[in-house]
Amino acid sequence: MSRSRRNRKDRLRQQLASYTINTIPGSVEAMKDAPPPVITVVAYSPTELVEKEIKKPSEIEAFLKKYPVTWVNVDGLGDAAVIMEIGHMFKIHNLALEDVMTFHQRAKVEMYDDQYYIVGHMLKWIDDEIKIEQLNIFLGKNFVVTFQDGPIDCMDPARERIRKGTGRLRSSGPDYLAYSLLDTVIDSYFPILENYGDSLEDLEEQIIEKPSRSVIGKIHKIKRDLLILRRSIWPLREAVNSLLRDTPDAFSKETLIHLRDCYDHAVQILDFIETYRELSADLQDVYLSSISNRMNEVMKVLTIITTLCVPPTLVAGIYGMNFDNNVSPYNMPELRWHYGYPFALGLMVVIAFFTLVVMWLQGWLGEKPFQSDAHDTHEK
Repeated sequence: MSRSRRNRKDRLRQQLASYTINTIPGSVEAMKDAPPPVITVVAYSPTELVEKEIKKPSEIEAFLKKYPVTWVNVDGLGDAAVIMEIGHMFKIHNLALEDVMTFHQRAKVEMYDDQYYIVGHMLKWIDDEIKIEQLNIFLGKNFVVTFQDGPIDCMDPARERIRKGTGRLRSSGPDYLAYSLLDTVIDSYFPILENYGDSLEDLEEQIIEKPSRSVIGKIHKIKRDLLILRRSIWPLREAVNSLLRDTPDAFSKETLIHLRDCYDHAVQILDFIETYRELSADLQDVYLSSISNRMNEVMKVLTIITTLCVPPTLVAGIYGMNFDNNVSPYNMPELRWHYGYPFALGLMVVIAFFTLVVMWLQGWLGEKPFQSDAHDTHEK
C-alpha cells in the first residue's frame, strides 16, 4: 500500500473515531492523544496591547473587564475540564463545545443567542502531504475565542498586525478580528495551490519529454489532494457567504466590505482548484496519448524491420530448398553457377533497398519527399 493511501485511510479512521456513539448530546470529551491546552490571551485597545500565556482560565476575566477586545486562543484540546471552564466563562453552548472536541467538522456558521460559531480549516504543506487542522472561532460582543489542535497555525499574520498596530485591527472591534482570522485561513490556501501549479507544470514537461509510470501516480495524488482542498474550501465559501447574508448585525459596514473580499478569495481558490483538476485530467490524457504514440513508434520501427527482412528471407528460403539440378535443368540452375551466391545476396539487398525506397516515397518513414514544396506551389 502506498504512503498516500495509508495516510488517507488514517485520516478517515481519525475522523470516524472523533464521533462518539451513544453519548449524551452536548457532552464534552477529550480525544485520546490530544495535547494539553495552552491558553494565550491577546487583549488590546487602540493604545494598549497585552499578549500573555496564562495557566488558569479564571485569569481571563481581568482582560475582559479592562480591554475592548480580548482574543483567547486555546491550542490543544487534551483537557475537557479546561475547555468546559472556558466555555462556561464565555457562555458557549455545550453543543458547540462538542463540535469543538469533534475533529473534522465541516466548515460552517452557527448562531447561539448573541454569539457566532465559525468553523474553518487551516492547511499546511508538510513532508509532501497536506495537513489539515480544524479552527473553531467564537465571536462575541467584546471577545473572540479560538480553539485549535495540532501543529498548524496560520494566524501569525493577524498576530503581527496586532503587535505592530498596522491596519485597522487595533482600532476595530472583535468582528474585524474574526474577519482577519478567516482571511488568514483562506489566504493560506494560495501557497499550497501555487505548489500544485508548479508540480503540474513539471509533470507536463516530464510527460512530453520522457513519460514514465511514476507520472501517472503523481497525477492521481494531485487529483486526490485537490479533492481534499475542494472539500475544505467549498463549505468555507458558503460559510462566509452566510456571514454576509444572515448576520448583518454582527459586523460593521466596513467589516462586511472586507468579508466580501474574503468571499471573493474563496471563489478564486475554488476556480484555481477546478482549473487544476481539469489540467490534471488533461495531463492524464496527454500521458496516455504519449504512451500510445511511443508504442506506435516502437511498432512502426519493428514493422519496418520486419518488412525489410521478409524479402531476403523469401530469397534465402527459395534457394534453401536444394532441388537436384541433375534431375531437371529447371531445378535451381544457379546452384552450379560461379556467381550464384553473390547474385543471391545482391538480389536480397536490391529487394530490401527497393522496399525501403517505396516506403519512403509513401511517407511511412516520415514526411513525403518534396511535400512542403508541393504545398507551397499549390498555395501560389
